[in-house]
Amino acid sequence: MTNYPRDEFDRVPEFNTRVGSHHAHGWAQSAAAKSAGGSLRWVIIAAVSVLIIGAISFFVFNQQPASPTAAEPTATTTASEETSSSPTPSETEEPSPSFSIDESEVLYGQRVGIYNASGVRGSAGTAQEQLVEEGFTNLRTGDWSRLETESAVYYASNAYEMTAQKTAAALGIEAVLQTSNIPDRISIVIGSDVTEEQ
Repeated sequence: MTNYPRDEFDRVPEFNTRVGSHHAHGWAQSAAAKSAGGSLRWVIIAAVSVLIIGAISFFVFNQQPASPTAAEPTATTTASEETSSSPTPSETEEPSPSFSIDESEVLYGQRVGIYNASGVRGSAGTAQEQLVEEGFTNLRTGDWSRLETESAVYYASNAYEMTAQKTAAALGIEAVLQTSNIPDRISIVIGSDVTEEQ
């Protein structure tokens, strides 16, 4: 074993009660433990508060519209209804005034949803074929959430009114209503009145 020269660190009193901060009962570590426990508690409280506020915001501000009531409250439903994820329009609809259609404002490429609410298979497809003949290019079909006796064309805002009027004229539908509670910006609901005429 080698012999190193002694220095000041080797001169420690043999019976000393002094304890360094690295020991569990030292004053520095106990002060740090008290400080860390207090600040950790506030960090946990802040994190839980943020999570609660985020969850409340998500559920309050990000709600999908519930399935509203139908436009015609006198419509009857039967057990043989076709089901769909499409909502029914709300009662806040505004009927469109009758006027002539300005062809320059018709949006032939606008997405238009055609929904079968008649209970007769293929009604939406027949309406789709008629609209393709009129020049509409972005059409989709589906089933409405309930059976309807009267057909209607719904549009979301004034920007789509001329297009809605044009689709209604092409299909022979008289009811053209504005509402924001529809699956597409323009939604055509084919009721049993149109299928009786075909």
